[in-house]
Amino acid sequence: MIDFRREQARRTVLIHLGRSHSESELYKLCSRIGQITNMTLYTANKKECALLEFSNEQSVTKLLNVTSHFTNENRLPCASRNLYYASQSTGMRLKNLPVGREVQQPDDSILDKALTDIRNVSDQIRYFWQKTKLTELDTRLRFFVASLVEEAFSSIFVDTVCLPFGSSITTFGKSRCDLDMLLTFEDFREKNMKSDNKMQQLRFLTKRSYLNDRFQAQAYLKILADTLKHFMAECTNVQIILPARVPIVRFQHRLSDLQCDVSMSEFKSSYYMSKLLWSLSSFDNRVSPLVFVIRRWAREASITQSTPGPWFSNFQMTLLVLFYLQSSGILPKLNYINEQLTITSSPDLNPGNGDLRDDMILMNELENIRDVQMNKVNKNSLAVLLKDFFSFYEKFDFQSSLITLINRKDSSKSSLIQVGKDKDWPIYIENPLVPSMNASKNLVESEGERFRQTCSKALQLFSDSSKDLLALFDECRQTLPEDLIARAYPAPISIMPDLQTDIDHEELTNDVVQQHISQS
Repeated sequence: MIDFRREQARRTVLIHLGRSHSESELYKLCSRIGQITNMTLYTANKKECALLEFSNEQSVTKLLNVTSHFTNENRLPCASRNLYYASQSTGMRLKNLPVGREVQQPDDSILDKALTDIRNVSDQIRYFWQKTKLTELDTRLRFFVASLVEEAFSSIFVDTVCLPFGSSITTFGKSRCDLDMLLTFEDFREKNMKSDNKMQQLRFLTKRSYLNDRFQAQAYLKILADTLKHFMAECTNVQIILPARVPIVRFQHRLSDLQCDVSMSEFKSSYYMSKLLWSLSSFDNRVSPLVFVIRRWAREASITQSTPGPWFSNFQMTLLVLFYLQSSGILPKLNYINEQLTITSSPDLNPGNGDLRDDMILMNELENIRDVQMNKVNKNSLAVLLKDFFSFYEKFDFQSSLITLINRKDSSKSSLIQVGKDKDWPIYIENPLVPSMNASKNLVESEGERFRQTCSKALQLFSDSSKDLLALFDECRQTLPEDLIARAYPAPISIMPDLQTDIDHEELTNDVVQQHISQS
């Protein structure tokens, strides 16, 4: 799927339509260049746009070769697949034009109003998912923007690849969610060695990279930020955030109305994780709707927040849902880790803990998942699965048990925590791609208990057959506990003295007495 989307993006141009535009004329004009596979009209930031896909990349190249630059304005003559179209005639419109127009997904208030007309909870869940998930246009725009970033950077570095990851490709993405991208390099060394037509006697003179991966990423991201800011059309509000744990460049692409974050690493853990989650979500058509509705419930109940902190994240909540579905026999357990694995000198192992490399883990497990034939004993409806989710975690013992997608003989926390070496984390959600690593180190003990209590409340609500999805959202709504807010947002330490307590009270009293005596 990802390879197809990336190839599709390279065959695509994004066109900002002028005020006096004609979709028919644009379609007819571009049809002279090459065969058009798809043309979709939409509005972003009050601008009319057309996402136009050709049948091959050669047509895109041909179109760019005949596209002109603005000549009456002070603009840099940069070429990209962000184009502007100004109609020069008002000819007759073509009939039966194969052009679609995107209908935006409704916001929460409109969606909730529509849910009131649906009586069945399973139907409500399915409708909620249909109206909040990424649309076809959303997905195509995300891969298109990633291809623009890749194109801009590939003119400087050989074999640059920009890969969308996270919600954009896991099928768990909500419409209008941010676009996360990973900028990395293909293994040009291996490609160079295998290529027969390369002259090993002649080599490019290049700069040495930094020995420190973080410094290297920061240096390259500065170049990317400058490129986006000064040369890439429609890329605005460019920010470079280097002190973060993962340095990123943040910008907005106006014609797609996407808030974008670009990170850089030679390791593709985040991308591989996204592919793994996509594979699991594609295994059963009940997975994505259930994840969507539980994440909305968690947001309403303040179990998750829009900012990081000592509470559950959307990623952690997704892992909780997948673990529950595995425990219910709907999803298969991951079998790429051998609990008896010992550390060897094999190049496929990560020395220190015996973990397999990310790419080896993913490729092996994706093949395994395709071959798994689950015994579909559990055919419960979405409503029953939602209720059972609350029942499952109402009784779950976070103190002693492990949340893991991996098929382990021993699922206790003590099996992974080495005494004297590892911290006894209050909640342990195992990272599926880095076995034995806790993906929930941010969580505090009280959050596990608060989650269990909220699940208990939700379960009680569903014991009343008159309660539906909206009642679940409304009656589970709560605010963050004050102690948790204080922990997440501590009061700033003032460097200014407290003027009211700067002078000792006893000293002030003696001063007043002495002044009174002298006046007498």
